[in-house]
Amino acid sequence: MTGYTGYRALGDFAKSHQQALTKNFGIRRREVPSYSTIRRVIMGVDWTNFIEIFNQWANQLTITDDESKWLAIDGKSLRSTIKHYCDNQQNFVSIISVFCQDNGLVLYLAKMENKKESEISHVQDIARISGLKGKVFTADALHCQKQTVKLITEGENDYLIAVKNNQPTLYKCALSQAKNTMPLSQKTTEDISHGRHITRQVSVFEVPEKIKSLWSNSQRLIQFQRSGKRGLKPYEETAYYLSSVSENAEVFGEKIRGHWRIENQLHWVKDVIFKEDKSPLHQFKPMTNFSILSTIAMNLFRILGFLSVTEGRRWLCERFWRLTFLLE
Repeated sequence: MTGYTGYRALGDFAKSHQQALTKNFGIRRREVPSYSTIRRVIMGVDWTNFIEIFNQWANQLTITDDESKWLAIDGKSLRSTIKHYCDNQQNFVSIISVFCQDNGLVLYLAKMENKKESEISHVQDIARISGLKGKVFTADALHCQKQTVKLITEGENDYLIAVKNNQPTLYKCALSQAKNTMPLSQKTTEDISHGRHITRQVSVFEVPEKIKSLWSNSQRLIQFQRSGKRGLKPYEETAYYLSSVSENAEVFGEKIRGHWRIENQLHWVKDVIFKEDKSPLHQFKPMTNFSILSTIAMNLFRILGFLSVTEGRRWLCERFWRLTFLLE
C-alpha cells in the first residue's frame, strides 16, 4: 500500500521499519522476514485458496445496496506471464474481476489460463456461484451469450451487455428497432472538457417478443451514439446493448459509461501504480498472488475513501511515520 512492490522492496520495507513492526506486532525475536523468506512465501501460497479467501472477505465488505448495485465484469491479462508469445502455444494468466461502478471496490475475483480456459465459462461460473444477488452485471459483447444471461437471471441478478455481430440475429434486431421504431426514452448530452467536444445520445427501445423468448428476461434494447473529434478528425460511433432492467435513457447512459471505470480505476491502476505490466515475475503462481495482493490494497484504499490510490499512499505514508515515531 505504501508503494513497495516486489520481493526485495518488501524485504527493504520490513528491514527499514523493523523496530516499529516487531513492537507493534509483538514479535518476540525482534526479527522480520528477509526478502528471500517473503519470496518463498509468495511463491508457495496456493492461488486457489488465496482467491477463495479474498472472495469471502470481499463478500463481507460493508456497503449499501445503492453503492453496489451495478457491477462491471472484465478480465485483465498479466502481461509478464505470457509464454510462447508468437505461436499457437501462447499461454498467460488473466484475472477476472467483478468491479463496483460506484465505489471502486472489487467484490469477486477469478483466475484463468488463456490456453486452458475461457473467460466466458468463468463469467458463467461467477454468475452461478458468486453469491451476489440483486445486482446488475455489465459486460462487453464477448459475454453476450444466452447461457450467460440465463445464469445471471437465475441467480436473481440482472444484466446490461453489449451486442455485436457475434450474435447476428440479436444485432440485426437492435438495428431494426433503432431504425424503425420510436424510442421509449431518449437523452442527449454534451461533454466539453479537456479540449474535446463529445455529443452522446442514448435511445431506449422495447425488446420484440421473438427476442424475449430467446434471451432470458430481456426488457430493453439500447442504442448508444457518440460523435465528436479526436484531435482534428471527426468521428461517429454507435453501440448497442441488451438489458433485463427497464431503466430510462439517462440511467442507461450513465451505467454504460460507468462500465469502463473498470479500465480506468482498476486495470490502469494495477498496471501503472502497482506496476503489474512491468513486473519482472514470469511464473504464474507468484504473479497471480501479487495481483491479488494489489487488489486487496486497492480495496483498502477505497474503504478508506480514496478513489485515487496515489492520494491514498501519500495519506498513509504520512500517518505511518507518525505511528513509527509514537511506537519508538
